[in-house]
Amino acid sequence: MRKAEIIIIGAGVVGASVAYHLAAGGARDVLILEREASQGAGSTGRATGGVRAQFETEINIKMSLYSLEFFRECDFDCEYDPRGYLFFATDEKQFEYLKRNVETQRRLGVRGVEVVDRKTISEICPILNCEDVLGGTFGANDGFINPLAVMRGFTEKALTGGARIEYETEVHSIETAGGGRGGGKVTAVETNKGRIECETIVVCTGARAREVALTAGIDLPVEPQRRQIVWAK
Repeated sequence: MRKAEIIIIGAGVVGASVAYHLAAGGARDVLILEREASQGAGSTGRATGGVRAQFETEINIKMSLYSLEFFRECDFDCEYDPRGYLFFATDEKQFEYLKRNVETQRRLGVRGVEVVDRKTISEICPILNCEDVLGGTFGANDGFINPLAVMRGFTEKALTGGARIEYETEVHSIETAGGGRGGGKVTAVETNKGRIECETIVVCTGARAREVALTAGIDLPVEPQRRQIVWAK
């Protein structure tokens, strides 16, 4: 019977990050399970890589500040490119909302964020029709990273730290024992390659997180949504 202390389900950027931080914290028996033949076949490979601290809630702002600092200082190349993020408003209600967000962001330590007028917006983004734009906000330290480079960097460091990864291994269900919410303590996962006993499971399957968690009796409030993007050169 195969065993692992901690099993991470999903080897995308989130699963790789969890493995990296566990290894950095001293965990040595970490097993990452990926259902595809390689990493990055899911959401990670389709991500635009936008990173920003321009959020409205305290927890998102603090997490983003940590992430931006990490990407600037990490010991692998994630291709961090601080081109800036621009938000604009076409009515007073939107504009006031953006300005309140800037106040919150500055209070929590975000630097390089400012309220900008229509003229500045047209200079930042010359291709934008600004006829109905009242103003907006711009964060100079926001920008882009390469999601695949981040994933690979996290994974390499985690494997160096003792973690393992198995490809083409799909988790069909999570086994639990005892009572309590979600059926009690996790004991194993059942995969297409057999059962693996474990003490802890981290579900990092993105859009499939709810589906996987339901096998352990837990209903995660995860609902996949389609996103759209327009590329301009």
